[in-house]
Amino acid sequence: MTAYLLEFLTSYGLPAAALLLAIGQFGVPIPTSLALLTLGALAANGDAELSTAFLWAIAGATLGDQAGFLAGRFVVLSAEGHPGFLGGLAARARAAEPKLEKWGASGVFLSRWLFTPLGPAINIASGITGLSWPRFTLWGVLGEGLWVSIYITLGYSFGSNIETLSGILGNLSMALAMLAIAAFLGWRLKLAVDAAQTRTHRKDREGS
Repeated sequence: MTAYLLEFLTSYGLPAAALLLAIGQFGVPIPTSLALLTLGALAANGDAELSTAFLWAIAGATLGDQAGFLAGRFVVLSAEGHPGFLGGLAARARAAEPKLEKWGASGVFLSRWLFTPLGPAINIASGITGLSWPRFTLWGVLGEGLWVSIYITLGYSFGSNIETLSGILGNLSMALAMLAIAAFLGWRLKLAVDAAQTRTHRKDREGS
């Protein structure tokens, strides 16, 4: 895979890398982290300017984020007030909007570079639930900047071992994403249990 990406990016240049990143950030299963490491390796070999590679990578990743956000927003606009699954999804998204307005920015930022497997889903959810576009864009660009900086720097520094490094980092990101999901589900379960206990205590008091 590394040899293929090196050949592909050398042949088609940084715009092709930006396109790969955009498609991957939209949700298509493409090894975007490996692509970034490869960009760093190309810069280390003198086949690309480091600052230019950084800018193209940011542009591509941000384009993919924006496409996911707009796809989510389109679902709300087209389905809101309609019956069926999509209408229900739009209604739930509207109900969750105040919470996302409060916590959504941190979720967008962290899913760019730390919980990267969650990134495409967060993009669509942000659009569905009505997170403001400027806020989404600001935290998305900041997170993508950090992600791109980390991976291009690693590729630049460890270019001869980028495929192994990509596998390690990919497994780490997936583990962190699963941990985040487990923590969220555990928190929701605790809330449900607390609510059930509260209702039980209220009924006991009323019965006595």
